[in-house]
Amino acid sequence: MLQTAAFTDLRNYIKTRIGSAQYLVGSTWNNATIVDQSITADGIVRIKCQIAPGAACTIAKVRLLNTASEVWLEKTVNVVIESASTNLLQWFDFNVTESEVS
Repeated sequence: MLQTAAFTDLRNYIKTRIGSAQYLVGSTWNNATIVDQSITADGIVRIKCQIAPGAACTIAKVRLLNTASEVWLEKTVNVVIESASTNLLQWFDFNVTESEVS
């Protein structure tokens, strides 16, 4: 069974390995701003991204990249931004757990 130190190390690895975020409008990937990378009191690694397109658009996907610019996670969304002043806060939760397989 994994011990507390293993869970702590795995959570910290995820938290520090996420390097950037992007969102897809049409066929163009745009950079989003990671505004928070934290570990909650429940042990969930939470990555929060602010998406500020600056114009009306439809966001089709959001993804996280590691520090080597490799895609770690990609999520399909359908978010309509109706105003240039509208921003979107998107977050991703990573829950590190252990289970036994028999």
